[in-house]
Amino acid sequence: MNTESQLNSILIIDDEPSVLKFLRLFLSRNGFRVDVAENGEEGINKIETHAYSLIVTDIKMQSLSGDQLLYYLRKVLNDVTPVVAMSGTPRFLGYDEFDAVLHKPCSIKEILKILCRCLSESCRQGVKR
Repeated sequence: MNTESQLNSILIIDDEPSVLKFLRLFLSRNGFRVDVAENGEEGINKIETHAYSLIVTDIKMQSLSGDQLLYYLRKVLNDVTPVVAMSGTPRFLGYDEFDAVLHKPCSIKEILKILCRCLSESCRQGVKR
């Protein structure tokens, strides 16, 4: 059973410290519980030990990319937590597997709109781990 804190818990994975700092501050101020990971490996470690209601990941990261992280999440862990991709690359093959895409740079309004939509959909379906 999900607690309210789980339903508002977001993991942000990005290898740019400024992006992590901004998103953590912005989302925390908007009532979300935010955890961050500086790379895909750290993100996987956190996913394996914590329940999140939403994961936001950069696509292009060193050693483990966002699409590789999504594959591991879906195929190895059988986890259906919604995943939002962030990318500075205008067109990236493989976006179809993500629940939503944020193109960098994006507005604060767009970030909240996409994240709230994904959280709302996962709440209606029930977050499964």
